[in-house]
Amino acid sequence: MCCPVLCCEKPIHGGVITLKRLHLDQENYTQVKGAMIATLQTGDVVAAPTETVYGLLTLWRNEQGRERIFELKERSQEKELQMLAPDPNKAIQFGVLQDQRLEKLSRAFWPGPLTVVVKAEGGTTVGLRCPDNAFLMDVLKDLQEPIAATSANRSGRPPACTADDAVAGLHGEPSLLVDGGEVSGQPSTVVSLLNDQPQLLREGPISLDAIVHVVW
Repeated sequence: MCCPVLCCEKPIHGGVITLKRLHLDQENYTQVKGAMIATLQTGDVVAAPTETVYGLLTLWRNEQGRERIFELKERSQEKELQMLAPDPNKAIQFGVLQDQRLEKLSRAFWPGPLTVVVKAEGGTTVGLRCPDNAFLMDVLKDLQEPIAATSANRSGRPPACTADDAVAGLHGEPSLLVDGGEVSGQPSTVVSLLNDQPQLLREGPISLDAIVHVVW
């Protein structure tokens, strides 16, 4: 069975481009997943739903894809992208440093709406999350490598809860839009493990008290 594809013509800066849009449902689940994996593996950017908001996604190791995300959002490259991984071990293979507190949090809250800022190789830091979205988790498991991600909206604007909103305000278009329907719209809790005590950087569905209870 072929994937239902809607090609939307949209004027962008005086020209017209065609956006490839796939509607995700049970009947075409495998085909849409294959199309998304193929798009990512060719170095392109995909807009797709997570359990929180729609995101712009590319392979973690894809520098060109990262640059394209910053262009689409008109966002400073000083703001790091989030890492989505199927599990902490896969993230460690791509530069995240081991941390016993991360292991505890992953067992308690992942997959789920918790982003954990941790130390990485080269003196850098990474915001790491394991998304509670079956489709995206299947993509991550098949890829066997992390994805770089950020919310699908122009910098400074609200995150997108629908596929239409995910591309409406961008400075250009991603190579593929996966339409998975409406999502919750509530961003993940963000906690930092860079110091001895966990620090709440953004409130979300998981409370700091719950995080501290697990860590300690």
